[in-house]
Amino acid sequence: MSDKIKAVVCGVNFGSFYISAIENSSVLSLGGILSKGSEKSRRISEKYQVPLFTDADEINDADVVIMAARSMITGGKSSKTVKALLKKGIPVLQEQPVHHLEVKDLISVSEDAKYAVNNFYRFLPSVSEFVNYARRLSEERTILRFRMSCSSQVLYPLMDVLYSITGSADTFTADKVSGGAMSVITGEINGIPYVLDYYNEYTENIDSSLALFFDMKIDTDGGNLILTDPVGDVIWQPHLSCLRDNDFDNEIYRNNIPMKRLYSGSADSYAALYNELWTKAMERSVIDFADSASAPLRTRHLKQCEMCGTVTKAAGLPVRIKTPYTDSYML
Repeated sequence: MSDKIKAVVCGVNFGSFYISAIENSSVLSLGGILSKGSEKSRRISEKYQVPLFTDADEINDADVVIMAARSMITGGKSSKTVKALLKKGIPVLQEQPVHHLEVKDLISVSEDAKYAVNNFYRFLPSVSEFVNYARRLSEERTILRFRMSCSSQVLYPLMDVLYSITGSADTFTADKVSGGAMSVITGEINGIPYVLDYYNEYTENIDSSLALFFDMKIDTDGGNLILTDPVGDVIWQPHLSCLRDNDFDNEIYRNNIPMKRLYSGSADSYAALYNELWTKAMERSVIDFADSASAPLRTRHLKQCEMCGTVTKAAGLPVRIKTPYTDSYML
C-alpha cells in the first residue's frame, strides 16, 4: 500500500511540468490525466500507465487534482471542471491566474473539499530565502516602502510574495500614475506605500513575450533588501550614513560592505529552470497544499486574487503588442 499523495493532472501543456514534478517525486504519485482526449494526453497516459479521464465525474480516488488548464481570466473554462470536482469533495489546486470573483464562487461550493490558487514561485530557493530574510527584517527594522516590477502573467505570484512578507492585506489600494504597455501603479498595503512597474501588455500567445518575471526591493530605515529575480540573487544594501565628521576616516566604517549577497541564485539555462527549479518548486507546492488546513488557504488566496484585481483595474486594459520571434542572445 502506497502512502504517496495521489495527484491527477488536468491539462497537458503547462501541466506537463507538474507531471514531471510528480514523476521525480518520492512523495507524489500520478493517479491519472484529466483531458479532453488529445493525442498528447493519450501518449502521456500510455507512457505512465495511468487512466485518461475525459470527465470530472470519472474521478473518484484522488488526494488532489492539479488544474493546469486556463481559467476564465485567460480565456479558458477550467473552473467549470474545478467546481464539479469540489462538489464531489475532491481537493483542487488551481494554477494561477484566477479572477477573484471566480475564486469566490469556487470557495462557496468547496465546503467539503480543499481549494487553493497555486503559486509555486514562492517555493523557488531565491524567493523562499528572500521572504525569510524579509520577515526577519520586518521584526528588526521599519519597512518604509516596497518597490516592485512584474509582467502581467506573474502578478499573482508577486502579490503572494508581498502578502507573505506583510502577513496580511487588511488594506490594499492601487492607483495608476501612468499607463501604456508599462503602467506605473502606486498604492499602500497595510499603510505601507509601494510602487509597481507593471508590464501591462499581451500578444496572441499569453505566455509569449514575457518581458520579465518579477523583482522586489524593500526599503527600510537601515537599508534595502533586494530580490533581483525569482531565480536571482538576494542582496542586502545597507544605507550609507555619514553622521560624524570623522566617519570616512574610521577603518571599521570604511570596511563596511556596501552590498552583501545573502543568497546566490542561479539557473544555468531555461532547461534547468523548467526541468529542475520549477518542477522541484511545483512538487513542494503540491505537498504544502496537501498538508495545509483548508480555512486559512481560502482566506489567503481569495485576498491575493482580490489584490490582483485591484491592480489590474487600476492599470486598465492591457496593450496588445506584436513581437516577432527572435533567438535569445547574450550581451
